[in-house]
Amino acid sequence: MSAVYFDSDDDATELVAALEAEGYTTTLEREAFAGEEDWEDRAWVLVVTPFDDRVVELVDASDGWMPGDERAPVAPPELPQQPKRLKKG
Repeated sequence: MSAVYFDSDDDATELVAALEAEGYTTTLEREAFAGEEDWEDRAWVLVVTPFDDRVVELVDASDGWMPGDERAPVAPPELPQQPKRLKKG
């Protein structure tokens, strides 16, 4: 696995800068998934060489995702049990 996907180019370019500062080679481009026709909906794909544990560590700290990554995601925050009541006044 050497590709990391992003919904936002801002997140992708931040990771590119961090990786290149550490000596990695990167390529960033857009890729459409099946059924996507709108250019703005396309994901940003970052290809990293070499792809090692440090890359995975940096990806975990960003908003990127890797296909086939079966590690448990961070649990979402607990939802309230009751709706919030707005005070009138």
